[in-house]
Amino acid sequence: MSKKLEVETVEAFGRTFAKGNIPEISPVRCMGCRNCVNLCRKLGPTVLDIVDGVARPVHPENCISDGACMVACPTKAIFLMSRYDLSAPPAAL
Repeated sequence: MSKKLEVETVEAFGRTFAKGNIPEISPVRCMGCRNCVNLCRKLGPTVLDIVDGVARPVHPENCISDGACMVACPTKAIFLMSRYDLSAPPAAL
């Protein structure tokens, strides 16, 4: 049996993205270069910022889950887009 999932979507850059996934960032690999933060702000959502020297999702509810931050990271510290539930945020936030 297949199960139907309903997700909120967002249109950006001529494509459709499923909202609800946010970047997971390795504090060991992140060097705080701001590449991901600057790209995120340039694209519009303003999800990431530097907190205590490393990138963190500070406004995860704004994430459009396009993964652009993953591409911008020179150390591959952003390694995964994982599910985010507004009613139960992950402990890392």
